[in-house]
Amino acid sequence: MRPLTYTEIAEGPPGVDWDDFRVFLQIVRHGSFNRAAAQLEMTQPTVSRRLLRLEKAMGVRLFDRDRRGPRLTAEGQRIYTDASAAQAALMRAVNQTPGGRPGIEGDCTLQMGEGAASFWVSRFLAPFFTRHPNVGLKIIGVTGSANETREGSDLSIYYYQPPQADLVSLHIGTMHLLPFASREYVRVHGAPQNIEALSRHRLLDLAVYFTEAGLWATWSQQHAGTRALLLTNVAGCIAEAVHHGAGIAVLPSYALAVYDNLIPLDIGVHYTLPIYICYSRDAMDKWPVKATLEFLRECVFDRKNMPWFRERYIAPELDWHRRLESAVDQAGAEPASARAPATVPA
Repeated sequence: MRPLTYTEIAEGPPGVDWDDFRVFLQIVRHGSFNRAAAQLEMTQPTVSRRLLRLEKAMGVRLFDRDRRGPRLTAEGQRIYTDASAAQAALMRAVNQTPGGRPGIEGDCTLQMGEGAASFWVSRFLAPFFTRHPNVGLKIIGVTGSANETREGSDLSIYYYQPPQADLVSLHIGTMHLLPFASREYVRVHGAPQNIEALSRHRLLDLAVYFTEAGLWATWSQQHAGTRALLLTNVAGCIAEAVHHGAGIAVLPSYALAVYDNLIPLDIGVHYTLPIYICYSRDAMDKWPVKATLEFLRECVFDRKNMPWFRERYIAPELDWHRRLESAVDQAGAEPASARAPATVPA
């Protein structure tokens, strides 16, 4: 697809109807043309026609169709991320318009790992702004193993319980990590049946949480040759590389909810990380911080409806992708009403 000129960016590419992106987003979030049509109050043929028009205007195929329903292509995933961000930005722009709805009345600064911010929390931003249109959210992504509190953060997410006595720490879930590969990688290279077989595979590694040498290095003395071809401290790079078939990496179990082309590898490798959200006691004096905390606990890290965040490990299941879509829809279903959320520890 050729790069767009400045004029085309400003006026819109020829043939693109911006409302077609709204149709596209609903198809992704509902996982079905029929359910998207019902939500949009359109007929299913109209939804299909609008999507085909968008694909033609963009010059890319956004979905692969099979018996399980529409599945995003790599280009579709990229455009979905950009379109979701654009939708949230437009919502904020409308909220700040003097003649529109009330503008931002307060904000919350959230610090967390860049991987979870990019591939998990970002999926809940549109529902968050639907529920809390007057809250400005600032997310500070942290890379590397030094997960120190940044000055000015209202809420911070850690994968250990911070020792600071002046912080309130809430255990909001557990992250389970295990090896994943894409279906295409397994088709070409096969799947390892045990740890020893990893030496014959392409390994991708994240230098964070455990050791700067990477996760696979924890077995290097016992399993010679178990070394990574890729070592990075950027979690998003690892996840996308596995998704596109570059190799095998240890990912959160919820990776199967995000990417339905991944295969969890049962080779006896499984890590757990506690998830804590921490804040100073006076942070709860700000209602936007309370609202954000409640949303994170009830919607983003919902252990009741998200088995991947429960304390006990549950093997990834094929329906997790649908569970995630349902959770995102439910997160935005309740309109913003009361400013102050339920009582939280102070």
